[in-house]
Amino acid sequence: MNAIDEIKANFEKQKKKESNENIPTDSFYSKENEEAISQDAFRSYFYARDVLKGRFELGEKVISENAYYSYYYAQCVLKGRFELGEKAISQDAYYSYRYALDVLKDRFELGEKAISKAAEYSYSYALDVLKDRFELGEKAISQNADYSYCYARDVLKLT
Repeated sequence: MNAIDEIKANFEKQKKKESNENIPTDSFYSKENEEAISQDAFRSYFYARDVLKGRFELGEKVISENAYYSYYYAQCVLKGRFELGEKAISQDAYYSYRYALDVLKDRFELGEKAISKAAEYSYSYALDVLKDRFELGEKAISQNADYSYCYARDVLKLT
């Protein structure tokens, strides 16, 4: 066996191991197991998205404790606002920005504090969501020359 074949074999072995460790069998995702599924954000999200293809109310509490799963649950399952998960989302700059842009399609005031700490998301939030100044994020933007330039050009319209 040459090195490439060995690498491929190791990859396939690890891939199989990871999938067996992280994802329960399809038979696990059933109505009888909903109580167990609802104890885990990962399982609840995937059960809602892939099996129910819709809302999984029993799992919403655990989903709401995680910014990642709250955002994706809102975006991919509910296709709209997920108020229960907004507290978790608001703690993360990236998911606050994406939630405002992709889900709310409007300002997400609860997440603005987190967004304001990151130049990249402050600039993007001002440009893509507010379509106006984001004063709370201007301090972070001012600390980054590239985003300062882009903000001045694209948001403040200085030429």
